[in-house]
Amino acid sequence: MDQEAKTNFSFASIAVSFFILIVLPLTITGVIISKGVVKVGEEATQANLRILDDSQKQSIGGRAQTVADAVAQFLSEREKDIRIATILPRDENSYTTFIRSNTRGAIRSSQVGVVKIPIPLYREITFLDKQGMEVLKVTNDGVVPKERLRDMSSPANGEYGDEEYFSQARGMAPGEFYMGPVVGRHVSKTEFEAGKNFDGIIRMAAPVFDSSGFAGVVELALEYVHLMEFTDHIIPTEPGMFFASVNVDDMNYAFMVGRDGFIISHPSDYLIRGLDANMKPVPVMNEENYQTLSKDGTGAMNVREMGFLDENLPRIDALASEGKSGSFTYTIDDKRIFAAYANIPYYGDGFSKPEGFGWIGMIVDIDKYHNLSQEKVKEIQQKVQRWQKSSIVVVFVSLILLFIIALILARGLYRSIQSARRPEESTPLQDDED
Repeated sequence: MDQEAKTNFSFASIAVSFFILIVLPLTITGVIISKGVVKVGEEATQANLRILDDSQKQSIGGRAQTVADAVAQFLSEREKDIRIATILPRDENSYTTFIRSNTRGAIRSSQVGVVKIPIPLYREITFLDKQGMEVLKVTNDGVVPKERLRDMSSPANGEYGDEEYFSQARGMAPGEFYMGPVVGRHVSKTEFEAGKNFDGIIRMAAPVFDSSGFAGVVELALEYVHLMEFTDHIIPTEPGMFFASVNVDDMNYAFMVGRDGFIISHPSDYLIRGLDANMKPVPVMNEENYQTLSKDGTGAMNVREMGFLDENLPRIDALASEGKSGSFTYTIDDKRIFAAYANIPYYGDGFSKPEGFGWIGMIVDIDKYHNLSQEKVKEIQQKVQRWQKSSIVVVFVSLILLFIIALILARGLYRSIQSARRPEESTPLQDDED
């Protein structure tokens, strides 16, 4: 009887065993997952609840200098290209190969995220004879027909109004070159908001010499998008990250200023100086016309004229024009602004020290940055709560299902054990015969 009691498995004991083996581990796992979700949420909250501290300010200042140095290096590389262009054979095949072989990646958004796509460095390469007549021009679309070639002995014949690159380059010595200003059609605020971007070039030109002496001038049209790429995709407070587009309303962006004080790269392309429909430069914004021109974005911005809005902009331009780089924090209209600037140390022909090519600026509205951080924290906390509730529901439903399954399995096993015992119990042992 004692032996029978020891080997007798009750339905309850089997059910408890299944509960311990199946349901209990899931319960423990659910608790761990729930706590893990909360912990990850807390860590994410702390990571996003940030203030612009001194170390981050130094990092932004260093990043501005890094970008400025990269721009200078980029322009130095273009010097090599214009010198190579002066010794190229003056034929369609050589010029076409030059255009197609010089490309550089540009950041764009796509269905798979932010990607880099190759874009030609130069829009055109042109050879002009001694008198300034275009003899051979090759663009990204191919060789330009002779009837469309221009006589650049007169600057007024330029594609973008008065252009002096031929007259500037023809008087230069071998090895010298000319790099002009940014030229392009102005983009209004309405056009920009509809998806149109500033599309400009920088003319580079150098004299060409052969055995008989001066033979003419070679010209390259540098696609200005490649310079804009250095600043257009940067959010200063997000180191090492690049974005297809930057929201200027967040007041957390980078920009570029030329040595003459004009904005030449900015998240808002309509601030860049360009030509109007009559091929005349759009007016420069100042205290008198700012309200009118800024409303529809039909004026160019020169930081030297912006003292009435922010006295620190002309101050920064003056410091950068002295070849200096730095940063500082100031308050304007109850806003705390952090600004970093770095001189672009490029001193090619026509770009003397200390001004160089211009400067890189990075600006952050400290209070708005902190408020955006708090909004992100709230968003993370809401997600954590949703995940936690979802995990609890999943675990609870799983527990019910597994408990039912455990009962079914326990009942089945219990019946199997009982049916296996019945034959033994129904056949009495014959001790005498044994």
